[in-house]
Amino acid sequence: MWQWVVRPEGCTLANPNLTNCEDSRGLTFNPNKSTSWSTERLENDGLFGLTTYYESFLNLTGNAYYGFDTLALGLPGADLPSLDNQIIAGIATNNYWTGFLGLSPIPFNFSSQDDATSMRDPQPSFLSSLKNQSLIPSLSWGYTAGASYRKDPTFGSLVLGGYDESRFTPNNVTFAFAADFSRDLTVHLRSISYDTLGSSPLLTESIPIFINSLVTHLWLPTEVCQRFEEVFNLTWNDAEQLYLLDEEAHRRLSSLNPTFTLTLGHEEADGDTVEIALPYGAFDLSGNPPFTDPPSRYFPLKRAERAEQYTLGRVFLQGAYIVTDYERQSFIVSQALFPDASKTSNTTLVGIAPPGYKEPSGGLGVGIIAGIVVGSVLGVLFVAAALFYWHRLCKRSVGETDGPLNTRVDEKMASEDSPRTEIGPELDAQMSQRHELGDAGLKGNELDGVNTNVIELDPQNERKTELAGHGGTCERHELP
Repeated sequence: MWQWVVRPEGCTLANPNLTNCEDSRGLTFNPNKSTSWSTERLENDGLFGLTTYYESFLNLTGNAYYGFDTLALGLPGADLPSLDNQIIAGIATNNYWTGFLGLSPIPFNFSSQDDATSMRDPQPSFLSSLKNQSLIPSLSWGYTAGASYRKDPTFGSLVLGGYDESRFTPNNVTFAFAADFSRDLTVHLRSISYDTLGSSPLLTESIPIFINSLVTHLWLPTEVCQRFEEVFNLTWNDAEQLYLLDEEAHRRLSSLNPTFTLTLGHEEADGDTVEIALPYGAFDLSGNPPFTDPPSRYFPLKRAERAEQYTLGRVFLQGAYIVTDYERQSFIVSQALFPDASKTSNTTLVGIAPPGYKEPSGGLGVGIIAGIVVGSVLGVLFVAAALFYWHRLCKRSVGETDGPLNTRVDEKMASEDSPRTEIGPELDAQMSQRHELGDAGLKGNELDGVNTNVIELDPQNERKTELAGHGGTCERHELP
């Protein structure tokens, strides 16, 4: 996945009657106003299909106008890195309401179904470009979506080239990437329970499930959703394809205030597991037009009819912290912690060294130190980027319902005069060996780092990452 931004057509064509559309979508990007935008190497004016193979099983598809541009990280004047010739995808579909920052290191080719002369050179990813320029020590990152529902809201956190040790509870469970790189962060969901005395588990049979930040909801087997319906008096709205909540249902759930515990493990029935706890506040969401009209509260659960649809979306990432290590083909999932971001002592950044790295006798090497510092700053700048692209995005505007406006926009962006094309993956030699995954994980001598105190956001910065939009009516946000 590349970097996605919302084009002006996402409002002018897709949502012409939506008030504050640009603010809601995190502002829009107009390539015509960029002096460094280029589509010279791309056919069809850069019109290709989005690389959303597994998301298509959830009816989350779309097209984008791709191009090459300079990607400047952070706000203007932040003195942070900028990368030339980065691939940017301009979207207009309502299936994805905001922009996204792609973190996969896998290169892709642009190719057309109808033209064998399409550009075939592998294009390096954003993460690979950072490592190739020695801005981060390894192809790795640590991420949690944050918990804006808490009494003291906690921002999301992204560290590139390492992780923030203060943001999660360690465990001894390491997962290998799935053989299918499109579903690399796949785990087995062993059970779902809630903290009511004598209650029965909502999910009792282990299922493979994909952790996917492109998706908002939890997509679970229909029979599991029906157990939620029975226990918590949820009602499925077939027209909206959501579990809408009236005020009475919301008051009841708020009074019960259940905490849901998701137990994750490997495919084998035995072995260690990790538990991720999420309070009801993480599920207390609201939707606005164009996704729910009139505005309505909803419970972010979706009915999955087949295994390809099983997904843990951003709702899950409010309570989970993920650390990935692409070079060792492994990742961990841990319970997220919520320290006070205004206190620098609550940030403990650790860099992940590349395989085979040997620490010099004088201590941590210059390249690793630089990677940690820049990587930790990138954790800050990701929040700053969220300010730029999504600073007024209302969480209750996020959704995946594919409506007629989205269809018209995609038809416009892929008309008969502009034949649709696709982006096809081409793995390099290292990435093509994913089927030979081992159990190597983020353990012991495979980690080299230092502790660096860096705050997640300048406390004097008035442009907060969770700035309320629409006159202050937005209560919280989900940042991809």
